[in-house]
Formats: sequence, structure tokens, C-alpha cells
Amino acid sequence: MRVMVVGATGLIGNALLRVWAGRGACVAAATYHCHPGTEFRQLDMRDEAAVRTLLSETDPEVVAVPAANPHVDYCELHPEETRRINVAGTLNVARACRERGARMIFFSSDYVFDGRKELYTESDAPSPINEYGRQKAETEAGVLASDPRNLVIRTSGAYGWQWEPKNFVLQLLAKLGSGQSLPVAADLRYNPTAAENLAAVLVELAAAQARGIYHVVGAEAIARYDFAVKTAQAFGLAASLLRPVSSAELQSPTPRPKSSALATGKVRAAVKTPLWGVEEGLRQMRETEAAWRVYAKRLPKTEKGSY
Repeated sequence: MRVMVVGATGLIGNALLRVWAGRGACVAAATYHCHPGTEFRQLDMRDEAAVRTLLSETDPEVVAVPAANPHVDYCELHPEETRRINVAGTLNVARACRERGARMIFFSSDYVFDGRKELYTESDAPSPINEYGRQKAETEAGVLASDPRNLVIRTSGAYGWQWEPKNFVLQLLAKLGSGQSLPVAADLRYNPTAAENLAAVLVELAAAQARGIYHVVGAEAIARYDFAVKTAQAFGLAASLLRPVSSAELQSPTPRPKSSALATGKVRAAVKTPLWGVEEGLRQMRETEAAWRVYAKRLPKTEKGSY
């Protein structure tokens, strides 16, 4: 399989790159900020001509797009700027894929839902309450309308080793490791998802030519504070530094769904790869730390804010 990963130095993108390469796929990798001469090609998705050129030169059968501006609060405060990346840029890739006959895989979010239900299935209509969710819902619709063979993956709270440590777990480890007290929302419930597990499931779905919408998340829904406690315990850090608070106390500019748990029956029926629970995901992360640090030395230096 010839594959292009757009956003290949990010958390999910790099996990996809490694899993696909490990299974013998011919993988091309693109990212927004990178240095010349590396295995990563530079791409600004906002430049439709550049997107077309890249796909023409690499000729992929499948194009996976985890690339985005994932900063929820920044999206809320700067909707027009971030829409140029998260919506218009992604749909540039969708059009280029359609023109070349390539299938596209788009990574969406649990934030397409409003949190009024305990559990959401793929057939539930999107009802976003924040700008990031609105961007994802709009892009989902555009990607699926572009080509019925395209695949939309809704995921939630992805975590794991990452060259630029943006995800919740790595931020948590850094702060607890330096002895900082940290308030964590106790009233937000979701499915934390290990990026390595997400990548393995996605690669299996792609091989089966899955299409439409699939929820691919961790096996259990948990409050954000409880997940933070389990993370601290898994890495031998002081959970006593964590302080449970309401999401309102955090004074974020972004409204968040109180419960965005996603049903996974559809994906469980489609793949053999099991979904990891919280403890397995954190254990796998702890056990692969040394190997990750060796691998990370190979990655190109990226500028802050890269995708």
C-alpha cells in the first residue's frame, strides 16, 4: 500500500507513520514545519496547488490527515484563522484525493457532540458546542461528500510519546515531575486514547477499505481527574498534587461537553486489534519510553505551533 501521512510529526501522525512502515507499507510523510533534507516533506494544506503537487509526486493510494490546529481554546478565540487550516486546508486535501482517485482518512473528534447523552454512536447527529467541534463536524461532512470511499475516524483525548509534548499526559508528567500542583476537571468524562493503539486499529481499517464514520477510542470512559490520578500512579508520581475541580473553575474560554463517551461496537466488530483500556495504554507508554527516546532523536526540529 502506498500511503501519505499529512501531519507526520504530530502525535497521531507519527504513530501512523511508524505502524504503517512497520507493516511494510510505502509511506510518504508531510508536515507543516520541517527542515530540508529529512524524510518529512513540507506542506501547508492551505495551499491547494502545493497539495496537488505533493500528491502528484508521491501518488498515494491512501492519504491520512491527522494534521490540524488542535488547540481548542485557540480555535475558540481565533475561528477564522484556524478554519483556514482545520476546514479549508483539509478539504483542499479531500479535493486533491478525489482528483487522483486516492482514498482519504480524516481524524475528527468527540467534540462534535454536546455531551447531553451518556454515550454517542456513529449514527448520532453532530451537535457541537464549541468552535473546534464545529470545525470538525463541517469537515467530516465535506470529506464524506467528496468521496463515498473516504473514512472519518472520531477519536478522543489521544495521548502518548510525542516529539513536541503537547498532549495531556506529557503535560501532566512534566508538571508533576517538577512538583507543581495541578487542578484537573473532575466533571468531564471521555475516552482517553493511546495513540499507538489508535494507529494500529486505523491501519487495520484502512487495509479493509473501511469507509464512513468509525469511533476509535480507548476502551473505557473516565473522568479527566481520575485519568490524571491513574497516570500519576502509573509513572510513580505524586497524585496528591492533583486537585479535582469543576471545569467552570478552570475558566477556559471554550465550553466542553460534560460527557463525550463514544460507543465502539462498530469498530470492535470490524477489526481484530483490541482497544486498550487506561491501564494498558499507560503501561505500554511506560514500557516504550526508552525506545521512543532513541527514535525521537531522528525527528526533524519543528517550530512551535507546528502540525
